[in-house]
Amino acid sequence: MRVKVLIVLVIVYILAAFAWLTFSLLRYTNTDYELKYDVLQAGLNACTLQVMQQAKEGNLGSSDSINYFLKQMSLDMEEEKLSDFVNGRFKGVYVVNYDKVQAGKVVVQLAINPESLSFLEDERYQQRNIWLYQSMLLLILVAAGIYGVYYSIDSIYQLNKRQNNFLLSVTHEFKTPIASIRLMLQTTKHPKIKEEKRNELIANSIENTYRLEELAENMLTAMQIENNNYQYQLADIDLSAMANEVINNQCIKGEIKRVIHDRIMLVGDGFIWRMVLNNLIENAFKYSDNQPIEVILKMVDSKRILIVKDLGIGVRKEDRNHIFKKFYRVQDEETRTTKGTGLGLFIVKQAVQKHAGKVTVSSNNPKGTVFTIEVP
Repeated sequence: MRVKVLIVLVIVYILAAFAWLTFSLLRYTNTDYELKYDVLQAGLNACTLQVMQQAKEGNLGSSDSINYFLKQMSLDMEEEKLSDFVNGRFKGVYVVNYDKVQAGKVVVQLAINPESLSFLEDERYQQRNIWLYQSMLLLILVAAGIYGVYYSIDSIYQLNKRQNNFLLSVTHEFKTPIASIRLMLQTTKHPKIKEEKRNELIANSIENTYRLEELAENMLTAMQIENNNYQYQLADIDLSAMANEVINNQCIKGEIKRVIHDRIMLVGDGFIWRMVLNNLIENAFKYSDNQPIEVILKMVDSKRILIVKDLGIGVRKEDRNHIFKKFYRVQDEETRTTKGTGLGLFIVKQAVQKHAGKVTVSSNNPKGTVFTIEVP
């Protein structure tokens, strides 16, 4: 929570800094425009003085019929020579306008060339756009950097949270069967216990050791798969026979409806595929309160299709992209009370992808979840 607040404060600070920077640059653009405009005005005054000086010295010609006035000063000149002088000396920055007051009297006005003003306006507009675009681009880059940092921190936080949940779950998963085994074996030592009861307790103890072995295998396999250390032993597998065998073993947990087509073969790792089947069926029972589930194995257009359906609590849409991540468990009160390490579906997805297949999850009708595996 503190990290998120800190990131929000940093974002607000950066946005404020960028807003101030953009505002300052725009003000600078306006100030630059005003300065250049003042320079043009000062140049206009200099142009006026030079025209007066040239006229006084007789360099602008003479006219007997027209009296010219500039700043209420009478000038003796010719319009053509005046225009040539202004254009030549000041490179077309200024223009000469003539205003006839009455016959024989003309008021001369020197002004900034409208094209120069238009160029100055265009320059200010372009400069303003450049500052805006640069600020926006820099802001986007900084925002992308902040998002990247936030995403990395959040990913680390979520992974750490999942790891803590995993450690708690594993501790519980191991402690429960170990405590049960110890209690049952201590009970078998009692001299008054009947032989039949003793054999039952021993059988239950052995069953719990299988549970411990399965947990250890899941953890070891998950770590090996993630580190690319697992050596897949590829061989011809009769997936139909394997599915029937796994279903027969899992039937003690509840009713399993099966539609298994015969002789569906696959080149793959038999150990991994057995683990995939076991994990999917166990998940189906775990999150459906041992209600009947359905397992379908068939061929469709040269694809091997494995479907496991349950009538349980289902998986929310926002969780479907996460349930195949390592250690991830749905944050729901109904699932927190169930046993699990968050490794089963991770192994399923990694194994299926290694065999060039894909696994998807969808909603069952009227309720529950459907896991579908497709292998070409």
